Amino acid sequence: MSSVEDCYAVIENLDGSEYLGRTLRVNFSDKPKPKEPLYPETDHKLFVGNLSWSVTSESLTKAFQEYGNVVGARVLYDGETGRSRGYGFVCYETRSEMETALESLNGVELEGRAMRVSLAQGKQS
Repeated sequence: MSSVEDCYAVIENLDGSEYLGRTLRVNFSDKPKPKEPLYPETDHKLFVGNLSWSVTSESLTKAFQEYGNVVGARVLYDGETGRSRGYGFVCYETRSEMETALESLNGVELEGRAMRVSLAQGKQS
């Protein structure tokens, strides 16, 4: 619709009417709810690659919490197969914690594989 008046006219004419044997319900939509992040994030975010298929978000958190306050950690999974994609992200409360973890854990083995740890880049569009 191009105006609020058009919307009211459509609601007036169609709400409660029948279409293909069903009663139509026409009204204004609710405001969309803001999307909640899947896990807590900060600006102090690391990318962790070359993860073993067995690494979980919990085991990733445990491995990184020795170097500071892990605000959130997440292993990503394939939506169709449910299998780990072999990488994840870890967010720290402070920049210094993030830098310490980056220096300390890059190349360190976790569950049989040497992790590749780097600064997370923003999403590429």
